[in-house]
Amino acid sequence: MDDWDAPGGGDDPDGARPHHKILAIEVSGGFLDGTRLEFVDGLNCIIGGRGTGKTTVLEFVRYVLDLMPDPADSRPRAKIIDGIVHGNLGSGTISLEVETKHGTSYRAERPWGDSVQILDEDGNPVSVSLDRDLVFKADIYSQNEIEEIATNPRFQLSLIDKFEEEEIRGVAQQMHHHKRAIESTAIDLRNLDQRIREIEEVVPELDVVMKRLEEMQAIDGPEAGLINAAHANKALRSRETEAINDLRDVVGAVADNFKQFAESVAEDCGNALGDGLAAGPNGIIFEEIETALAEFTKVFLDGVPKIKDRCDKLLASLDASSQRLMDAHGRQEQHYREIVARSTLEKQRAAERARLQQRHLDLSKAKTELETLKQKRRVVEATHRQMLANLSDTRDRRFTLRKMVAERLTTALSPTIRVSIIQAGDRSGYRELLSAALKGSGIQYNRIADRIVESVSPEELSQLVRRGNVQRLAERAGIAVDVAQKAAGHIQNSDFAFKLETIDLEDEPQIELKDGADYKNSGGLSTGQRCTVILPILLFESERPLLIDQPEDNLDNAYVYDTIVKSLREVKGGRQLIFVTHNPNIPVLGEAERVFVFNSDGRHGTVSRQGTVDDVKGQIEHLLEGGAEAFKLRMAKYGH
Repeated sequence: MDDWDAPGGGDDPDGARPHHKILAIEVSGGFLDGTRLEFVDGLNCIIGGRGTGKTTVLEFVRYVLDLMPDPADSRPRAKIIDGIVHGNLGSGTISLEVETKHGTSYRAERPWGDSVQILDEDGNPVSVSLDRDLVFKADIYSQNEIEEIATNPRFQLSLIDKFEEEEIRGVAQQMHHHKRAIESTAIDLRNLDQRIREIEEVVPELDVVMKRLEEMQAIDGPEAGLINAAHANKALRSRETEAINDLRDVVGAVADNFKQFAESVAEDCGNALGDGLAAGPNGIIFEEIETALAEFTKVFLDGVPKIKDRCDKLLASLDASSQRLMDAHGRQEQHYREIVARSTLEKQRAAERARLQQRHLDLSKAKTELETLKQKRRVVEATHRQMLANLSDTRDRRFTLRKMVAERLTTALSPTIRVSIIQAGDRSGYRELLSAALKGSGIQYNRIADRIVESVSPEELSQLVRRGNVQRLAERAGIAVDVAQKAAGHIQNSDFAFKLETIDLEDEPQIELKDGADYKNSGGLSTGQRCTVILPILLFESERPLLIDQPEDNLDNAYVYDTIVKSLREVKGGRQLIFVTHNPNIPVLGEAERVFVFNSDGRHGTVSRQGTVDDVKGQIEHLLEGGAEAFKLRMAKYGH
């Protein structure tokens, strides 16, 4: 978990907690060809006219760290940033030098359209990824992205999760594992339910057949018992023959199935490895792999003749047993016919009684299978319920982590900003799934979906549907019983009943700004207020570098000075900050440790000057204040 000590506490000799740092970025090729920026710890500011490449620097860092936006979250933003990187890099390469919180340095290199290569301090390639907190990560926000966070609950959750990113990632992996397991047992349950329903439809016939057989029982005469036993044994003979034939089918398939499995293992391993690698520059490694694979697949292939031999021996034994059984059946059938022939009544109804006896045997077998299936279903159902409980516990764990973050943010930013989390408060995914499930049901599916979503959890709905408890569903959702019947029936005849069990009810974040005596949710604030409520959270102390493109957008200068500048001074001692800005208050009053001044001739962007605020104050005055004359005129107007 992240350490939430106040700024100034930590393990560094200077009092700051250890944190990641971006040391430098260098570009070869493209609009910024030959540009190298060496960042320092603390506040770094990038200034310059429009079109000089300031924003490009931040997006280049994002690209090298593989933190490009997900199109699923915001396709327009992803397309814009993709265009900035591609358009300004062309066939060039970006090199990024970083230092982790543990003091280890890496160099990441990435051309457009290719993967990142990571080198250690000695320039040797290493197999690590820099886009995870376990090694290195940065928080990067493009222009106007802060405002988007204020209006998008998913972005807000992502922001909150960053404060416990490693823990949240572990929880997400556990949830994925639980969902896969639940989906697997759900398939087993669905198949079991289908087979159970099929058998339950025919098993009641057993009582009818038994009653009819009882009516046909021979009850008089000295051979009554012999006749009844003869009829019962005739049906049993069919079952005995069937049993051996079934066993032959099972054993006969074993050898073929194992042979196919062994060959597929060898084929899949060979396809995965491919050809020609042993002839390449790393041939020795792949020769070793080929040897290990050969030993591995040999175990399976060597087993093929052994398995076939065992199967053949068992089949031969079954053949011998089958022949003996046929001989015995022949004698028994002759004896049966002799007994039946001695009774005129039995001769008349022999065929009917034999058919009923066979049907009785088949139904008895089905009844036994039904009990076995029900017992198996009870075991699978118990496992399924336990997995659902595990998923619920994991979701609770995720909520607890988020709630802790919300409480700590509120404590730190109170009374201006208040952060809270409503567990499973976002039911949009549930509503979408249920609406899709009810399409074609003949009811007003969107309206009914809304009613159900408001009052019935996905897990409860799944249980009600699977059990056919439409009365309870109607009561809980406040809908008519016939409507509940149609809805439940439509869901039950699809895969949606089980999908409902794993649909994720996301926690709903509430980020609020105090406006007068009241708190207002970020989504309902003005553009400036949205930035006001999100920016302090972004500036909260973290071990990751923070990069923002124009954090002052939509904020008045008074707020920039009173709040942002103050936060910068407090945070920069324990966190690296890299800002693109047009506001002089940020580099000057924020006492930036380094300022980069960008210029452009239209074809290429360059760093024309860099240094401390004192080193580049002329450029700051010209670019951000409008020049010395404009600055002096304003002072005169203000009476200073």
